[in-house]
Amino acid sequence: MRFIKPLSTVLLSSVLSLSSSVFAAGEATSASAQVSGQSQQLNRQLLNDVQNFVAEDRAAQQARLKLFLQDKTRQESLLRQAKERLQRADDEQLRLKNLFDNNEDKLAELETLLKQRTGQLGEVFGVVKEQSVELKEHLRSSLVGAEFAGREQSLHFASEKAIPTMAQLQTLWFQFQHEMTHSGTISRFNADVADTDGRIENQPVLRVGTFNAVTGNGEFLSWQPERQQLSVLAGQPEDKYQDQAQRFFDAVSDAADSQQSGHLLVDVSSGQLLALIGQKPGLMDQIRQGGSVGYIILALGVMGLLTALYKLVRLNLIRHKIARQLKSELPQKDNPLGRVLLACQEKRQQLKANSQSVNDEAATSALNSTLDEALLKELPALESGQSMLKLLAAAAPLLGLLGTVTGMIGTFQSITLFGTSDPKLMAGGISQALITTVFGLIVAIPMLFSHGVLSSQSRALLMILQEKSLAQLNQLTVWLPTAKPDAAEKKTSEATAVS
Repeated sequence: MRFIKPLSTVLLSSVLSLSSSVFAAGEATSASAQVSGQSQQLNRQLLNDVQNFVAEDRAAQQARLKLFLQDKTRQESLLRQAKERLQRADDEQLRLKNLFDNNEDKLAELETLLKQRTGQLGEVFGVVKEQSVELKEHLRSSLVGAEFAGREQSLHFASEKAIPTMAQLQTLWFQFQHEMTHSGTISRFNADVADTDGRIENQPVLRVGTFNAVTGNGEFLSWQPERQQLSVLAGQPEDKYQDQAQRFFDAVSDAADSQQSGHLLVDVSSGQLLALIGQKPGLMDQIRQGGSVGYIILALGVMGLLTALYKLVRLNLIRHKIARQLKSELPQKDNPLGRVLLACQEKRQQLKANSQSVNDEAATSALNSTLDEALLKELPALESGQSMLKLLAAAAPLLGLLGTVTGMIGTFQSITLFGTSDPKLMAGGISQALITTVFGLIVAIPMLFSHGVLSSQSRALLMILQEKSLAQLNQLTVWLPTAKPDAAEKKTSEATAVS
């Protein structure tokens, strides 16, 4: 098929040439002879090309046949090898099956022989192995293992079917006795300790029975059974307990009798309670749990507290100045009572100047108006800040309720996304809901007490101002401002001042 295209090309050219020759035959006879010679030459060339193409195609077919025969031979060789491997595998499977059956028979015979030899001691050996398994797990999780590593390896016979030997029984007894003895002692030794950053350092460690392990710095340690390693608790107890642990460590290191070395916080749950204490959130953690609403509530609480302290100090200063004014005969401008008295005296002077055009009733009314005006001027200074405290006391619980609602919304969103399988996913929203409520109450209650204290003190000062001002007004006479009071009026004035 490879020579079809060249052959068609040659034939097409020959036909075109012959056609050209036929159409040109009428022109000249000499051109016809020349065309005949060219046609014979083209035919010979076409025959040679066809023969060459056939030869090449035959050679290619021979090469393909040779490759096919070689591939067939290789496939037959691979098939023969696969059959041989399959036969060997079948033989091996048969051998292993026979061996397994023989081993099963031997195992049954040995178990029967074991039961005959153990007799009534079979239950005893079963209890021994059961206790060995339990003791092995206990030794692995015991804090004593930090000082004596690899004790559980001596109880390897617990998982074997063989009858425990006398040496193995003695090992079990020894490990029981060893654990009981060291669980009631205080021991100091060196061990590898992993800190909170994962760095491992060999340092002195003090072990208190199976309860506590502390370092020389007073840090409490926990025992990791899966890694067989001591590690520093991520959350340590309060500083006073760490200082106590450090003093206890130093005392045990220096004392000959470790039983007379002071006091130490002991975790009877072997570190579980200390770990829970470490996970307890501190003050800053609780503040962060409140979120943005919690920060707003605390900011309002601080502002209200500062306002209350400022007003309390200011009212105490005013009370001190009023008390000093009560002891003085001349009114001063540095206190509310003095300013009220000065206002009344100034009004009296004005009325005295206009005594011819003012009657007694009009003068008394003018003095009363002046007194009321002076008291009204002093009232805002005494009651300033109380409205703000009342507003904060009312707004703080509402903000706490807002934080509660937003926290519960976050909780329900977590339940929608992740379900209720993991309570930790809901803890954040619930914490915010509760913490903000607590913050609102913590802020509102002191604000209410502060408002009550300031309100009562301001009312007491206002009552003093009204009482002393009215007493002074009763003593004033419009037409005799400089007249000395008689003995009865003097006694009345002294009684009023004492009151």
